[in-house]
Amino acid sequence: MKPRIFIGSSTEGLDIAQKVKDYYANDFECYLWNDGIFRYNENYLETLLKEANLFDYGILVFTKDDFTKSREKKFDSPRDNVVFEYGLFLGRLGRDNAFILQGDNVKLPSDLFGITHANFKYKKCWFKKTRSLDESSLNDSLKRLKKQIEEKVHLGVLGMLPSTVLAIGYFDNFVKPVCESLSASNKMLEDYKCSSYKFRIVLPKDLDSDIKKKANLFYKEKKFNPIAINSISRSYPLYVAIDAENSKAILSDMPTTLNGLDKAIELYLRKGHVGKSNEQRLLEDRELRNFEKVLRSLIKEDADCREYVEVETEI
Repeated sequence: MKPRIFIGSSTEGLDIAQKVKDYYANDFECYLWNDGIFRYNENYLETLLKEANLFDYGILVFTKDDFTKSREKKFDSPRDNVVFEYGLFLGRLGRDNAFILQGDNVKLPSDLFGITHANFKYKKCWFKKTRSLDESSLNDSLKRLKKQIEEKVHLGVLGMLPSTVLAIGYFDNFVKPVCESLSASNKMLEDYKCSSYKFRIVLPKDLDSDIKKKANLFYKEKKFNPIAINSISRSYPLYVAIDAENSKAILSDMPTTLNGLDKAIELYLRKGHVGKSNEQRLLEDRELRNFEKVLRSLIKEDADCREYVEVETEI
């Protein structure tokens, strides 16, 4: 599950946008604005509003496409629609996830003054009176921007997505109490007389079926046995398997709270058909990745959880 990047530009700036896509293609899922995102019989603005939710990051290429006259001075400026799209991604994804790639001497809206942006330059060819892209300046900026994005991916920045709320609730109401119990006395596992414990959280690879039913099939296949737990957040058990050779108890749980994501996405898309559209699958993929990112971040910050918890994805 690679982070997904939207790359926007004007028609004139499409060659730069393509270079951005090519540079990031091995590490991210990259989509140009002309990669079939805008469909027939759909309103342009409505499509943009929906599509912005499918991406983790947005990169908008500002090139010299228009002239702007401001206070009796003329400036090279980007197309209005590219500026608008940046504002939309900025609002939807937050300032840490929406970026401007600015051509040299391209005028920005005054609200963006004082903010450092990625940029690129052109080289002038004096004998042809033309200019060509300075590939070195573009690659330097893309390299720095890639490092910044990768840092955000590993840090697990918390966003205002439904999956963020579900991950926090699952951690606070279930994962943390279980780990505190293991750390304090291990009473819920005293009958097993094990010398060590691991709490393995298994995340579903998709939301194609009821998570609770999927979890029960998983436990049955792995020959896990249910044990009672004291948790006010849910009434059904945790599951445990014993590694007798190493005197180790392996607890396992699949977060059934994720069932709510499927319903929330259907409501958001106002689904009126049977089956799942590509748009729905992309949203589910994004929410599952965000759930894992937030959960891992919370586990990393808690000493008891770091000791006991392992997170993996269903095979």
